[in-house]
Amino acid sequence: MVTLPEASNDTLVLVKAATHAVRKVWRDGYRYSKTGVVTTDLVPLASSQRALPGFGQLDPERGAALIAALDACNSRFGRGAVVPAAAGLSQKRDWSTKFEMRSPRYTTRLDELPVIAAA
Repeated sequence: MVTLPEASNDTLVLVKAATHAVRKVWRDGYRYSKTGVVTTDLVPLASSQRALPGFGQLDPERGAALIAALDACNSRFGRGAVVPAAAGLSQKRDWSTKFEMRSPRYTTRLDELPVIAAA
């Protein structure tokens, strides 16, 4: 279990915490197949208790700007175009999702509703 010094929605802080947890439990010689992350004590960030100045305080403004830039790149160039280096994707993936091959979402998205033009 990893406890953060204060509440955070910063991807980089969460990746760092997850990486720390994996290092604590990793044992060479074992085969690992899958892992997951369980979050507890979730609270709205605006109403969360902040750390005292000088005691593990995070910089939410800097983190928010960085994550906004990361999200903008992924929104423009596709999901996963920009990921934290600590995400562990050291080699090129041999798979990718094929979003262009998915079924139409016209049952849930009005902008994808088929339109028949009158002749």
